[in-house]
Amino acid sequence: MTTPQHLSHSSRETWERCAKSWFLRYLAKAPQQPAVWSVGGSAVHEATEIYDLLSLSDGKRGFDLQAVWDLCFEDQLAKATEKEPNQNLWRRSGTDDVESWRAMGLTHVQAYIDWRERVPWEICTTPLGGEPAIELDISGRLPGCPVEIKAYLDRIFWDPVFKKHWIVDLKTGKRPPSSSAQFGVYAALVKQKYGMTVSDGAAFMNRAGGLGKPMDLTEYTPEAVGEVFAKTWEQIQSGDFPANGLGRSCFICDVSAACAAKNGPLAAQYDPAHPGHISDQPPY
Repeated sequence: MTTPQHLSHSSRETWERCAKSWFLRYLAKAPQQPAVWSVGGSAVHEATEIYDLLSLSDGKRGFDLQAVWDLCFEDQLAKATEKEPNQNLWRRSGTDDVESWRAMGLTHVQAYIDWRERVPWEICTTPLGGEPAIELDISGRLPGCPVEIKAYLDRIFWDPVFKKHWIVDLKTGKRPPSSSAQFGVYAALVKQKYGMTVSDGAAFMNRAGGLGKPMDLTEYTPEAVGEVFAKTWEQIQSGDFPANGLGRSCFICDVSAACAAKNGPLAAQYDPAHPGHISDQPPY
C-alpha cells in the first residue's frame, strides 16, 4: 500500500471522523459504495456549472434546463451503476431514492438559476490568466505542510455592491455546513495561489434556494491552514488507524462494507483488524 501524496479537505475530514475509514478508502482502496445523494448532488453541480459557463458568453439564452439536467443526471447515474449495479445496495437518506432525485434535482438547479438572476453578483476571474472561478482548481502547497492539498472550488463571486469577493459552495443536502473549515481551506489556497484575499464565504443551500449564514474567513491564513494539514499528515504517518465508534459517521461512510468494526462482508480482504485478514493479500 502506498500512502497518497496529497490531502484534501474531504480526506482530512474523513480522517477526523474516523481514521479506519480513511485507511480503508485511501490506503486499502476498498470499493466505495455509491450513495443516491452523491449521484444527485454531483449532477446538480455539473448542471449549474454548465449554466454559469454559458452565462459568461450570454449562451444561457439557449440553455435547456430539462435537457441539461437529464444529461447530467444520467451520466452520474451510469458512473454509480458501474461501481455497483444493484441500486438496492446504494446508500440513501430517508425517502430520497433515484426517482425522487430525478425530479428534485431539477428544482435544485432551477433554484440556483433563479438566485443567480435576482442578485447582482458576478463570477470572478482569476488574476493570473483570467480564468472564471467556476469549479476552479486551486490545488497547491501551503506553508509548513509537506504535501499538496487538492481542492476544487465551486465559485468565487464578486459583489459589486459591497465591493468584495465571496467563496460559495453549493450544498444539496438538508443540513448547512457545521463549520467554516472547508471555506477556510479554499480561502487559504486562493491566497497562496493567486494572492487574493477572500474573507467571506457562504453555502448556497439548493433546497432553500438561497445563501446560508455568512462565514468570516479571516482567520484562515495559508500558514494557519498549512499547520493544521501538516498535523494531520503527521498523524497519518504514525500508522494508527482506529475505528471511531459506530454512529452517524458509519451511515455516511462509503467503505463500511470493508470495515471489521462493522462486520462488513469485505473486511477480511481489506481490514487488517479482521481476524481472517491475510497480511500479504493485496487489498485490491
